[in-house]
Amino acid sequence: MKIKILGCATSTGVPIVGCSCRVCKSEDPRNKRTRSSVFIEKNGTNFLIDSSTDLRCQALNNDITLINAVLYTHSHADHTHGIDDLRTFNFINKNMISCFANEMTVDNIKSTFKYIFQDIPVFGGKPKLKFSVVKDRFEFRGVEIIPVEIEHSTWKILGYRIDDFAYLTDCSGIPEVSMNKLKDLELLVIGALRYRTHPAHFNVEQAVEQVGLISPKHAVFTHMGHEIDYNELKKSLPRNIEPGYDGLEFELHDK
Repeated sequence: MKIKILGCATSTGVPIVGCSCRVCKSEDPRNKRTRSSVFIEKNGTNFLIDSSTDLRCQALNNDITLINAVLYTHSHADHTHGIDDLRTFNFINKNMISCFANEMTVDNIKSTFKYIFQDIPVFGGKPKLKFSVVKDRFEFRGVEIIPVEIEHSTWKILGYRIDDFAYLTDCSGIPEVSMNKLKDLELLVIGALRYRTHPAHFNVEQAVEQVGLISPKHAVFTHMGHEIDYNELKKSLPRNIEPGYDGLEFELHDK
């Protein structure tokens, strides 16, 4: 299974428009972050986690031409507003894309993007998507996917586990029942917004603590804001944790 971090920024992206802080002005390409999303390839099937605001650029930068399914974590704008770009994949692959999310996320997406789901013509086309509500583990084209419920302030949203990889973005709490789904991971990608606390996201210290509790072999931080400089954070982290950056790749082998 191949995993690529397409974007690892918080909702504003980094650099932030109009900001002149040292991270936003940094020349280090690892401090230039698009909105959070992950691309997964397993057994010839391509999964996208969230259709971020920057999906078009992410697909071009990483030569992505086929998406079979999208796993949605939740319905906030930075995780969904690239949804219209999915129609390009419909055009070139002549396929319908399967999308999975919890009930609240499906309802919110169908409300926000009504034109996609209404039986009315839209000149220029619209995405062809098939949404399914997920509550428990399911299979897609022979790949088992385990939804992992996490807390995003007062919202209940989803992380996902595929084999020994798990993705938990926009997370402020992990219930015990979900912790039990995160045992024996090779790779964990988890949100770490900034150094200061935040009501809806783990900060760096909290994310490090959660990695210690989950005990994956390796962990990567995502959904990072402009307070975080890549090199400074990397130097301060335990050996099994690293900050993510756009384009970071991993390959996990089946056991």
